[in-house]
Parts: sequence; structure tokens; C-alpha cells
Amino acid sequence: MTKNRGPEFRQGDWVESVNALGKGLGDDGRSMISLDPNVVMAAAVENTGLSDFGDDDWFVEPLYALCKALELTLLGRVMARHEVQLLLQNRLRIEDTLKKNPHILDEPIENPIFVCGLGRSGTTVLHELLSEDPAHRVPQLWEMRHSVPPPETATYGSDARIGVADREIALLDKIDLDFSTMHINAGDKPNECIFLFGLQFLGDFFLGQYNVPSFIMATATKDLTPVYAYHKKVLQLLQWKHPGERWVLKCPAHLARLDFLFKVYPDARIVVTHRDPLRVMSSMSNLTTHLKAMRSEVPNAEGDMWAAAFGEKMLLDEYMALRDKLTDKADQIIDLRYQDLMKDALSTVRTIYTHWGLPFSDETQQRVRAYIDSHPQGQHGRHKYSFDDTGFDLAEERTKFAAYQERFDVPSEV
Repeated sequence: MTKNRGPEFRQGDWVESVNALGKGLGDDGRSMISLDPNVVMAAAVENTGLSDFGDDDWFVEPLYALCKALELTLLGRVMARHEVQLLLQNRLRIEDTLKKNPHILDEPIENPIFVCGLGRSGTTVLHELLSEDPAHRVPQLWEMRHSVPPPETATYGSDARIGVADREIALLDKIDLDFSTMHINAGDKPNECIFLFGLQFLGDFFLGQYNVPSFIMATATKDLTPVYAYHKKVLQLLQWKHPGERWVLKCPAHLARLDFLFKVYPDARIVVTHRDPLRVMSSMSNLTTHLKAMRSEVPNAEGDMWAAAFGEKMLLDEYMALRDKLTDKADQIIDLRYQDLMKDALSTVRTIYTHWGLPFSDETQQRVRAYIDSHPQGQHGRHKYSFDDTGFDLAEERTKFAAYQERFDVPSEV
């Protein structure tokens, strides 16, 4: 592998000025912004007036491991403190609501659909296409970040928390001037399960934004059943006053966690998108490097490239192993190719409905067509990436993924 030249960063001028304040103190802001988990938990308690984080204290160990691993600029510390404290406060409010309304945990969640696949393999597009079905309940960013009071149907589209989430997420575009070409977000857009996993302080929410190798090592082999159990608990709360026929959820990481997922959701339906891993490798490493550069002084573009390559191989190997193991779940899993989704999205969506015998109404078809027409590729600018940027040997890397591509008929794109 040759040295990866990495992405170029165009950050707002104010970012350096903020970080200079931390440098002036000689500690990058450690003395100003505490990430001691005890301090952050105490602040969450004081801010909410609540003290019960729930009977399940599974989250405490990964929380401590995360806070210990963080190495950040002053702005990064502010952002991390906000995220950690927000998760703790949301958890306190969720537990308080469930304590006062224990019947929420009797809410049925039947046949949820989970979209997963490598990043940049069409999971976001497919998730949003499926969200066009009025029967589908899709979690939006605002309700996952600010879950209490539980959303209500009458005010779901006008809730003030949508604007709060908009402003929180808009900060990323103000820090990194090119971020909007890589990932579009908004308070009222469907989003990933990482925000629910974060309530247990585990998941790709942290891995994609922070350089935390010791956190990865500390949590790599944990039983994730409690993470999915809490995931379900929050979905029950979110649907309490705003239900749908079925949940449609999305997260690339589900790909390697289907055993844990099926323990909690035995009747789940899984949609997996497939794309040439060598095509998406540079894109994912570029994205994570940009995210980490918002928070850390020196991004490690070469390290992120290695992590992306290793992560893709691990995810796909684990997925294939799980498919061999979960033979009794074969009818609950459907595999789709990215190229087919891009070529004819409507037919691809119809394939999903046909596979499980779901009604594909005229209204849903019209809404899917309208979405396709109003979301042309590159409408927010193009995220430019190439395998040449990785520095890897094409033939060598192609060999590593040969079994995966053959098994799922995934065409090469580079």
C-alpha cells in the first residue's frame, strides 16, 4: 500500500479560532469541558431533575470506556460533551416515562423491516423510498435524539423538536464546508438506528466520529442483546402515541449483528443491499475522516482507510457466516443489488413487497415515483471519491472480496 494522500478539508474560519482557546490553555480544553462520566451523569441529573437511568446499567461500562478514549480539540470536546449528556438526558426521560406508563412495554412490534448493507450501497435511498408508504413507521432524527414527551400523530410534522434537531445537525455543515455533499441530514428525515444504540453507549455513532481505538477494543466482544433490547424499548415508546403498521429501520451495522437482532425481533424482515466493496471503500473512509477532523486535531486518513477496508471485510465475512448459521431465517432476508436499485428503484421496491406478500398500493407507488423524480443523484453536489485514492493494490483487494461478490452476484465497479 502506498501512502494515502487523504481528503482535503475546508473548514469554517471560526473553527480554528475556537480551538485556539483550548490550545491557549495548554490542554485543548480539558480544564474547561469535562468528559469525566461521573461529572456528565451528574449534569444530566441536575438538568432534568431525574436520577433513574433504568434498572439496566449495561451502558455504564461502555460509557466509561468511551469517555476515557476521547482525544479531542476544544470544539471536539464541546461536541462530545453535548452528545454524551444529550444521550444521558434522553435516557433519564425515557426511563421516567416508562416508569409512569409501564403499559408502553406491552406495545407490540411486529414484522419490523431492517435495511442494512455497506455504507454507500444505497441503504439511505432505499430506507427513504420505503418511508413513502403511509403504512410504514420510520424513526426521524428529532424523535430519536429528543424522545420525550413521546411524539403524537397530531403534531408529528410540526413538533418544535424538529427545529432543535435541525440546528444541532446543521453545525456539521458550518464546521466542514463540504460535508453536505457527503451526507444530507435534517431533523425530520428518516435516520439510522445508531442514535438508539447510542443510548446504550455502543454502536457506530461513536466509531464513525471519534478516534477511539481503546473503546473499540473494550467493546468488540460484548453481547449486544441488551443493545437491541433497549432499541425495542424506545421504539415502543415512540409508537405509543404515533403508531404505524410496521417499523422500517436502517443501519449498516445490522449486517454483522443479525443473531442479536433476531433474539429481540424474531419476526424481523431484513433487506440487504450489495455493492462492490472496492467502490465504496474510499467513500466511507473519506466520510469518517471528515467527521473525525471536526473533532480531533490531526485526522488519520491512512488509518481510516485501513479501518474501512478491514471493517468492510469483517462485516461481509460475518454476514456470510450468519447467513450460513441462520438457515431458519432465510425467508426473512432478501438481498438486493445497488445497480438494480439505481437502474429501476420502483421495481426494486416492488420486489421487496412481492417477496413478503405486502400490499403495494397505488398511493405508495405514486409516492415512490414522486420521491425518485425529486431526488436526482448529485442534487446536493457530488461526493468525489476513487479507489485510486486508497493506495491499495486493486488485484490484491479484489481477491479478498471474491467470495462475497460471487455469492451475491455483485459486479465490480473499479
